[in-house]
This record gives sequence, C-alpha cells and structure tokens, in this order.
Amino acid sequence: EIVNSRVAHITEEYETRLQELESRLRTRSEQIINAQEEITRTNEVHSLWMRAGLEASHKSKIEVYDQILNINPNDLEAITYKADVVLETGDSEWALNLSNKAVELDPDYGHAYWQRACAKAELGLEKEALKDIQIALDKSPSLGTELANESAFRKLRRVDEYIELVEQYKNT
Repeated sequence: EIVNSRVAHITEEYETRLQELESRLRTRSEQIINAQEEITRTNEVHSLWMRAGLEASHKSKIEVYDQILNINPNDLEAITYKADVVLETGDSEWALNLSNKAVELDPDYGHAYWQRACAKAELGLEKEALKDIQIALDKSPSLGTELANESAFRKLRRVDEYIELVEQYKNT
C-alpha cells in the first residue's frame, strides 16, 4: 500500500507538471502565431507603402492608403499622407477631417498639424492655419525648409506672420 500511495503521488506530480508544460507550450505557441501574424501585417503594410509611392493617380493612392488603414486604422502616416492627396484633389474639408483625426491620435506629431494647416489655409482660415504652422514647426523644425514652397500656403503669402515665419526659417 505504501508503494501504491507513492506511485499515485508521483503520478499526480507528473500529471501536474505535464499540464503546466502543456499550458506554457500553448502560451508560447500563441505568442509565436501572433508574432507571425504581426510580421505578415507589417510586410503587407510595407508592400502597400511601396505601391503608394508608385501610384500615379490620386484615386489609386487614396485606395492604397485606405488598405493600409484597414490593416491599422490608427496609422498616422497613412492618415496624413491621405490628407495630403485628398487636399491635392481639392477636397479641403475631407483633408481637414483626416488631419484632425491624426492630431487627436497623436498631439505630438508635427506633420499632422502641417497637413491641418494646409487644409485650413485652403479653406481661408488664415489665423488657424498660422497657429497650426507654428505648432508643426515647433514639433518638427525640419518642416521649415518646406514653408516657403508649400503650395497650400499660397493664400498666406501676403500675411505678415507667414512672411516672418518664412524669413525666420530661411535663415536656419
């Protein structure tokens, strides 16, 4: 009876350890599968970005950005690049909505403010556009090199604040 008791105890310990191992194996397998799925999504998004760079038409680019956003609805770059293309099609309201979404998602992303400034400038919202330009430049000073050449700011070229900003960043 002592032997049977000991065998039962060893068997119980063995089964407990086996269950623990199976549980850890299941967890690790799920982690591997999730990592593989993430790699697949990343590769797909990379491929779509490459395709977006090759597309000639605005409509095709927007479709590619939409595919990226279907994979990752919070992709800031896709949202702001889409806003840029939408602005080029003349739909400033849509571009403004996209830019607002990007700013909401990441208030520190300078390019989102830049795109929003472009949309606001196109809509004739000069003071608001200038505020967003300043925020964009504060968050991403490298945008200053684009300031004088941004076609969306053509309506601002007569505004003193804009002229001062252009001069300031021309000398940096």
